[in-house]
Amino acid sequence: MRANIIDKAKNIINENKQTAERIARDNKFKAMKDAKFKEFYTIYMDKLIENAKNGVDDDENMLKLKQNCYLRLKELGIGSIEPLYSCKKCNDSGMVDGQYCDCLIDEVNKILKKESGFFNLESFDDANFDLFENKDFIKKLYDLAKKWCHSNFDKFLLFLSGQTGVGKTHLIKCMANELINLHKVVLLTSSFAMHQDFVKSYSCREPEQKQRIIEKYLEAEVLFIDDLGTELRQPNITVNFLYQVLNERKLNRLPTIITSNLDIADIIDYYDERIASRIADKSSSICIHITGEDLRLKQN
Repeated sequence: MRANIIDKAKNIINENKQTAERIARDNKFKAMKDAKFKEFYTIYMDKLIENAKNGVDDDENMLKLKQNCYLRLKELGIGSIEPLYSCKKCNDSGMVDGQYCDCLIDEVNKILKKESGFFNLESFDDANFDLFENKDFIKKLYDLAKKWCHSNFDKFLLFLSGQTGVGKTHLIKCMANELINLHKVVLLTSSFAMHQDFVKSYSCREPEQKQRIIEKYLEAEVLFIDDLGTELRQPNITVNFLYQVLNERKLNRLPTIITSNLDIADIIDYYDERIASRIADKSSSICIHITGEDLRLKQN
């Protein structure tokens, strides 16, 4: 999945490069139809080649000859005959000294944000704790969440429970933004949308297609499941598929963040003990319950 995203970013950078070079070629083709420009350009190139052969540095004179070309282009209303690359560091190659250029990393982040499922992201730096009734506790939660994003994910499942309006969605948007800036492949799904995929996979007769429907939930570097428990549960589908996703991600130590209006006791009632055990496993999970009036961190 990560390799596919990097390839997409490289393709975008390469398209920028090809576009810049095509425009430069077109401009040069138009300019060379003008006799005066052609004369200036020929003199400039002949002198450039002569200096190269003789090992001569003649920057001042070469600048004047080049300036003649530029002025004539301006008079003709023709743009640059040299490629105007989007990135001056790498000339739209995506690489600098054998390393990914910042422009490629920025493009990767754009793709990650687009494909994550988050339409609007938030930043930890912009969090306004004055909006919360108990800002000291909320700040403690945000600090914990940000620290978790930068951790080695020794606890690789984070379960945030609490009623609607206590700030769960805003928090996971901050977490997603932080993780994407760390170049993690992030996927957000609602419990409802994931359940629909479970049903599709269950009903599909083609084995490879069945696998493709759910593999994104198994392979994402970081999976966000929002509003667990709001889907119309079907015991023989929802519970079995959800268990497989959570169990497979646990075996592979892949980070999973779940928000829900349900607490662990409700999870047992709504799903079963197997699901609850995967979420509340003390060795691998952090469970946090948020209330409207106060914030209580219940860390297993």
